[in-house]
Amino acid sequence: MAAAHLSHVDDLFEGRRAELVPGGGHVRILASVRSVRPATGDRGDLRDGDGLATWWLARGEDQLPPVGEWLTAAEHSRAAGLRYTKRRNDFLLGRWTLKLAVARAFGWQDDPAVLARVEARPAPGGAPRLYVDGRPAARGVSLTDRAGCAVCLVAARPGKVGCDVEIVEPRSDAFVRDYLTEPERRAVAAAGPAGDKAANLIWSAKESALKVLETGLRRDTRSVEVTVAELNPPERTWSPLEVGTTEGAVFPGWWRQSGPFLVTACWPGGGPPPAALEAESPIDTMAPSHRWVERPVT
Repeated sequence: MAAAHLSHVDDLFEGRRAELVPGGGHVRILASVRSVRPATGDRGDLRDGDGLATWWLARGEDQLPPVGEWLTAAEHSRAAGLRYTKRRNDFLLGRWTLKLAVARAFGWQDDPAVLARVEARPAPGGAPRLYVDGRPAARGVSLTDRAGCAVCLVAARPGKVGCDVEIVEPRSDAFVRDYLTEPERRAVAAAGPAGDKAANLIWSAKESALKVLETGLRRDTRSVEVTVAELNPPERTWSPLEVGTTEGAVFPGWWRQSGPFLVTACWPGGGPPPAALEAESPIDTMAPSHRWVERPVT
């Protein structure tokens, strides 16, 4: 590791706030979003303003490298024990995407030796916890995959964050009735021809919020309610949303569409839209993939 990165790594482990990026905002105070000065060197010289700063990165299964030195020994063992192709592919793609996202957020090289230092270990509830060199790192992360695409969200400091990726696909009336609240059902009905998009967007935002709550689908999906300000903004741009819980908590968040893919993210207190870790994301030109059906069992 370069010497310039050593103090930044100390901040990771000791929980002090390394000076990380973007300016901030909230679904209700968008006028206060500040501009972001590009980083030089690692991303430790970027500062967050109002709210929590985050970064995101996506990868597709067609980009997944062979199993190799980028995995830790534990990850090698876990992958080897996964018999079903889909589970194995999802595990590898998710871990690779997370490692790339974390390395780039920290300004590190993404060679195999560096990626092997980064690991996500499950918390008791199943949410990923970030480790670097076998030690807990003071950054929130969230990981999601769907149809051959994985997305990782990395936060500037410790905190519960959630992200999810879905595809625009048909949703039955029974799905909408059973899993969405009454206001959400009205929003889907009002969307007309875009009803499937609305249903999948709402579902994705629910999943993101349930990751923040660290319950996943063990919790009634109708106990969180999604509000989207605009259903048809330009693609490949982040637009605001909000998720409220029956207990009164509110998670401001963001969503974007790239062709058939919908990505959502939210966290307590809100913040600016997730910042991209690359100039162009492969999700913007990616098609849903289900290669595992050709060989369901390894």
